Amino acid sequence: MRKNAFNFSEVMITIGVIGVVAAFTMPGIVAHYHEKEYVSQLLKSLSSFEQAMQYIMFRHECTDMVCTGVFDGTSADAAWNKKFDEEIKKSVQILKSAENGTALEPDLKSGPLKPKNTQLTEALDWRSTEGYKFMTLDGVMYLVIPKNCETVPFPDLNVIQSICAEVTIDVNSIRRPNQYGRDLFKFIVAQNGHLYPMYGVDYSEVMTGAASGNSYWRTNEELCAGEGILNKAPENVSGYGCAARIMEDGWKMTY
Repeated sequence: MRKNAFNFSEVMITIGVIGVVAAFTMPGIVAHYHEKEYVSQLLKSLSSFEQAMQYIMFRHECTDMVCTGVFDGTSADAAWNKKFDEEIKKSVQILKSAENGTALEPDLKSGPLKPKNTQLTEALDWRSTEGYKFMTLDGVMYLVIPKNCETVPFPDLNVIQSICAEVTIDVNSIRRPNQYGRDLFKFIVAQNGHLYPMYGVDYSEVMTGAASGNSYWRTNEELCAGEGILNKAPENVSGYGCAARIMEDGWKMTY
């Protein structure tokens, strides 16, 4: 009986075809995996910080952050840095921290969402000496800038009544890409202890009176590519509004 089998040439051709298909599909699969990982880490980091804020209010027997006085002061105020250092370490397990005047990671440079692989010229976030910075045991880094719980311009439009602080979150610490909109995200802390994404619908409404214009990611493509995809966005996209886009698009990176 004759038995049919592939010859050597046919096997090599098949392997070559599989290799070509893999070369085209693997980058997309890897990118999608990283996107899901960043979003998952962002959700976890956001929850951890909010729990810390709620615990601070509980310890002070307060129903809002204004009552606690935790964000009263300026980022350059040594007394505020010491106060916040004491407060946050009662709420979060911290691996290392840096008060105002000291950088958390002096050699770590961050970049915008687009163009890719560019570095911001200013010393921002982890190279910056401004504000209070800390890294948690799970490798997430936070930069906190107090805002004295200042009343927003349009407090009657939604739940945000005042902005107590601005917070930058790096969900994977010193690991790449160190890029706003990928692993770095910007938020504000409201009087209720919850974090709201900068340039989201709530933020835009209370700051400008409407979810539109330059303060809203959907209507300002330079914040996170508008409602389109990144390769069709303007030449420069900061990524500062991407936390808002992720949350408003159902916790997905749609750009």
